[in-house]
Amino acid sequence: MAKSKEKFNVEPFISSFKKGQFAPLYFFCGEETFLIDEVVDALITHAVDPTMREFNFDLLHGNEIDGKKIVSLASSYPMMADRRVVIIKDFDKVKDKDVLEAYAEHPSATTTLVMIAHSADLRKKPYSVFKKLGIIHEASELRDYETVAWIESRMKKMKRTMEPAAVQLLFGYVGSSMRELLNEIEKVLLTIPEGSVITAKDIERVVGVSREFTPFELSNKIAEKKVAKAMEIAERLISSGESPVGLIAVLTLHFVKLWKLQDAQRQKKSDQEMLRFTYFNQFALKESLEQLKNFRPGEIENVFVLLAEADLAAKSSGDSKLIMTKLISEIVSGTIVHAEETAVL
Repeated sequence: MAKSKEKFNVEPFISSFKKGQFAPLYFFCGEETFLIDEVVDALITHAVDPTMREFNFDLLHGNEIDGKKIVSLASSYPMMADRRVVIIKDFDKVKDKDVLEAYAEHPSATTTLVMIAHSADLRKKPYSVFKKLGIIHEASELRDYETVAWIESRMKKMKRTMEPAAVQLLFGYVGSSMRELLNEIEKVLLTIPEGSVITAKDIERVVGVSREFTPFELSNKIAEKKVAKAMEIAERLISSGESPVGLIAVLTLHFVKLWKLQDAQRQKKSDQEMLRFTYFNQFALKESLEQLKNFRPGEIENVFVLLAEADLAAKSSGDSKLIMTKLISEIVSGTIVHAEETAVL
């Protein structure tokens, strides 16, 4: 297993999980929670049978459990499965955590216990015991050069190509937060055909210096049904020369994603199965699922009709601001708004 001072690498964990190899204990800590979330999500996917999840999976937070209860859960046998998984977030808030020392020395062979904390004093117990046993894995924030390498690695994993200047510009705009970087990468990929190299101009156009007024934020605000903010963003974009055809194209892609997620929900797919629709971005999935709550069954199909009508109007050289105002109003209200009833932006 990785030692606490080694560079945190997601791939060895995921590789071992795919082979059915799970340690009885893991303790994750550090500022880069995105990496920890990736590892834990992969563990749940490969270690927990979805059909028996109710009986063999526990996810608790430190402020709602104590050390004795954790030991009790971890010592329980799995039901009709080879393994049970117990995950404790905010482990630093657990009371009486010292009782985990004895358990760590002789853990259950049929349980994988995962403890997660933002930070921990490794000189104190039980962390010093965890460190001695080699179960501590620290995910520190990436340095600048590591962030650039991570972006390049992520693009390779997605089977896409981003030119070096684009990588540097993306890092310059966003910084080293992996979660935010992946959000911006997802936006870029929505506008670039597969097989095309992502250039610095693409990054500048999509990410931009002001990330508050972008076609992607417009999509989010419309899906969140925040009409005032959506109108403000649309006005700013149209006034700065954005084509309504381009905006409608981005909106269409956004609602296609929501439609796929809604269909997956109907089929009772797990969050892990739905992650592929958001480029395996956990935060984007959570955000999208929240947006879905704003749409009744069948309403998204109606949105596609509205988008098609708006696209036709835009390509017929209609009034850009009026087209976007009408479209936003109709999507947010869920009703058809006639042009003469709609105020111009």
